[in-house]
Amino acid sequence: MTAASHSLAGGDDALPSMSRSRADERQQRVAEAHFASVWRFLRALGVPAGALDDAAQEVFLVVARKLERIRPEAERSFLFSTAVHVSRELRRKHAREELAQDPDDEALEPSDGWTPEASLDRKEERDLLMHLLHGLTEELRTAFVLYEIEGHSVTEIAAMLDVPSGTVASRLRRAREKVELRLQKLQMTMRGER
Repeated sequence: MTAASHSLAGGDDALPSMSRSRADERQQRVAEAHFASVWRFLRALGVPAGALDDAAQEVFLVVARKLERIRPEAERSFLFSTAVHVSRELRRKHAREELAQDPDDEALEPSDGWTPEASLDRKEERDLLMHLLHGLTEELRTAFVLYEIEGHSVTEIAAMLDVPSGTVASRLRRAREKVELRLQKLQMTMRGER
């Protein structure tokens, strides 16, 4: 069973068919509620800035096609699971390109309260995060971002990725170790130590 199928209703549990206007309203609500978090998640997975908008759009196109079968309480899980698959597909398409974010790559994150100071702070935080995540395997990066940044539980992540909870916990532990090591090295460099 795929991760996305955990979020879909099937057989006797199938959701009743929605009217087109209700489906459009629901699709709009889902997009408004989750677009920014899906966009950030894709970026944290290493999707390059130039492909972020297209990748996010692809996630929501998949959701639009399957919305009638997605349980309302499983929308966020389905979105993040789909984002993982879209990111993997991008990796396949651009096999020769590294999907790790270039630190000089500029992408404007969706935001309601934009100020120059807040934008600079967000850019610095984003650059630090991208530096710390650089070099993690896709599996480690995905587990780390879903747990530490997006706030999903190990059980939720296991369902999204269709892997055992122990595998998620192991990936999370290894990712934390690697991120901590990179942070320590960065701090030593900033202090002028070797």
